[in-house]
Amino acid sequence: MAQFWAADNRTAHQLQGQDCQGAPVVPAICLCYTLGMENTTHEPALNSTVIKELREALSNLMIVEDITVLENKPRPMVRFGGRLVSEQDNGEFETVIERFKRLGYTPMLSIEDDQHIIRALPAVASEKTGKPWVNAVLFILTVLSVLSLGAFREEVDLIAHPLQIWRGWPFAVTILGILTAHELSHYFVGRRYGSPTSLPYFIPLPLSIIGTMGAVIVQRGPMRSRKALFDIGIAGPIGGLVLAIPLLFIGLALSYVGTPQEFMDLPPGEPIPVMQEGNSLLYMAAKYITHGQILPNPETGRDVWLSPPSPGGSVAFAAWAGLLVTAFNLFPIGQLDGGHAAYALWGHKAWKLARIFVGVIFGWGLLLTIMGNQAGSTWLVWGGLSSLMGPRHPPPLNDVTPLDGKRKLLGWAMIAVFVIIIIPVPLIQSVIG
Repeated sequence: MAQFWAADNRTAHQLQGQDCQGAPVVPAICLCYTLGMENTTHEPALNSTVIKELREALSNLMIVEDITVLENKPRPMVRFGGRLVSEQDNGEFETVIERFKRLGYTPMLSIEDDQHIIRALPAVASEKTGKPWVNAVLFILTVLSVLSLGAFREEVDLIAHPLQIWRGWPFAVTILGILTAHELSHYFVGRRYGSPTSLPYFIPLPLSIIGTMGAVIVQRGPMRSRKALFDIGIAGPIGGLVLAIPLLFIGLALSYVGTPQEFMDLPPGEPIPVMQEGNSLLYMAAKYITHGQILPNPETGRDVWLSPPSPGGSVAFAAWAGLLVTAFNLFPIGQLDGGHAAYALWGHKAWKLARIFVGVIFGWGLLLTIMGNQAGSTWLVWGGLSSLMGPRHPPPLNDVTPLDGKRKLLGWAMIAVFVIIIIPVPLIQSVIG
């Protein structure tokens, strides 16, 4: 059952016991609803005071033309139709959010059939952002996990010498620094927009390639606007890149170049299976800038050596991994950072792009798997995660006000960044002899 209110800006008076047909149109007063094919008129069963207060809260934002009450409850969901006073949001919608919040409601602004619509939802996002001790425990466990992996990379026998775990600090500090910069950038920008954003939840994953699955931040309510959605989403990758790129160059500059035989004391010419990290455009350029040659060399097998005795090997590898994770997060899918930016830029059109991207990820992963490349499983995992989280990004509260020109330009710049940091084949297994 839907109930309809009609309103304009004329003087309000209540119609009681009258047929609404032909009655003067007044603000949030005349209640008409249909049940099946029968028109019925009677005293409102709803809390008309709530409807009136919600309409008054919209006074600076919208010229209300019609009101639809979607539920027969004391605190119903209400749909306001009309047109905005101004197409540019100069803070009016933020004011409406706060007014609705005091009434226990949340507004959602959209466009339907060339009419501006605000849906008043009888709920408010919780201000609780979790228990900090949980974040602390997960962070400590993640530190131990990446320290262990770092120590293993430094050829430390942790079973015989567990106290030597500290020697994994170059890898641990680098990868955790990149992830922390990424997540705290989300956190602080989210807080600036008044979003109920949690502290980062780090996820330890011992015995994996980087010792962690990264970190997540829980947003306990919808984003306020496309501007907020874009700024919060893009802040993480920018924060991580600001740290990852310089650390990559530092690590590479401190790493040696040679063949596995040179570093492993093997006879020259003896074939040896190796697992090499794949190249992105940025990684290949960084190796060329720091060492003056395209690496790896397909003829000689020479490449940067990211294990001992290279002093910067662990730093370079952690930065490489941080850039890989950043690239995956820039996929324009669902709740990933790229999904936030894509929806902020293109709205519902981003849903189709996300579905296409999920298909491409699965297709590329299957192709690599069929070719016997272990990197195929990485792409299939990300395809599975993307499908589980859903490719469609939920709309923000204000889904009408578009991004300004500067943010659109930054969005296209981040697409270019994605192109130069994505690694199509993250791991390459080959035999060098």
